[in-house]
Amino acid sequence: MGQERTAPDGIEQRHHRLPAPLRRAKLASLIVTTAILGCAVLGLTGGGPSPTHLVETPAARFEVTTASVLRSGLFYETRVRITPRRPFADLVLGIEPSLWKDMTINSAIPGAEKESFGGGMFRMSFGPASAGEPIELKFDGQINPPLFGGNAGRMALFDGEAQVASLQLRTKVLP
Repeated sequence: MGQERTAPDGIEQRHHRLPAPLRRAKLASLIVTTAILGCAVLGLTGGGPSPTHLVETPAARFEVTTASVLRSGLFYETRVRITPRRPFADLVLGIEPSLWKDMTINSAIPGAEKESFGGGMFRMSFGPASAGEPIELKFDGQINPPLFGGNAGRMALFDGEAQVASLQLRTKVLP
């Protein structure tokens, strides 16, 4: 038995329809939400696997795995793998300050025997290294709030003062 429903007093059929500007606003919010979610799914907002940057020279194989897109405030990890192809008297990793500007490096494992600044780079000395024995380094960092847009800089590998390999790196930072 179908009971006919009636609207309360003062409510007419015209009140059941949203005005045209509100209907357009609902469509616009749906489009914006879909675009944001689409960017996230495609990895354009950060996340996903970190790419490995590689350079091979007669002296060493030099690999750096680090995120290319990060968001402000996130913790991240950078892994460095150095495989000497010949003995090193003093294996030194150099990092340009511009690469870590407005970033906090929370830890570096293993710690360097000696840390210094020279030639426009932070320099971490790990002492002698034998050919064929890989050295793994891990840096844990965090993006500081003032950083927006990103950083670029160079990581370089030295035997004492002589540069044997270099990589140009860039990290894009989103809000």
